Amino acid sequence: MARNILRMGLAAFIALFFQYGPVGAQEVKDKSTADSNAEKAQKINDRKHPDYIRCRTEPVLGSNAKKRRVCLTNRQWAEVSRDGNAMARDMAETGTSRPNSGQ
Repeated sequence: MARNILRMGLAAFIALFFQYGPVGAQEVKDKSTADSNAEKAQKINDRKHPDYIRCRTEPVLGSNAKKRRVCLTNRQWAEVSRDGNAMARDMAETGTSRPNSGQ
């Protein structure tokens, strides 16, 4: 019973992450375009540097073929990961797929 709940919570987390995670990440990217223009002048080659820009392709929900390319710095990817893990932890603890509904 508890395993089924955890599996359902994990599935809900994955769906929510792919639905809302990249959108939030894209907003962060739009806010930092001035910063990225300054970074272009000094290209960072160290892949572990917090300001190194990484691009990932992520599937678009509702489409089997569409992919979306999301480019963020390592620091921003870490923030997206932390937010997703916090959401998954909240869902596992409260047993719901809606954040803050257990209160």
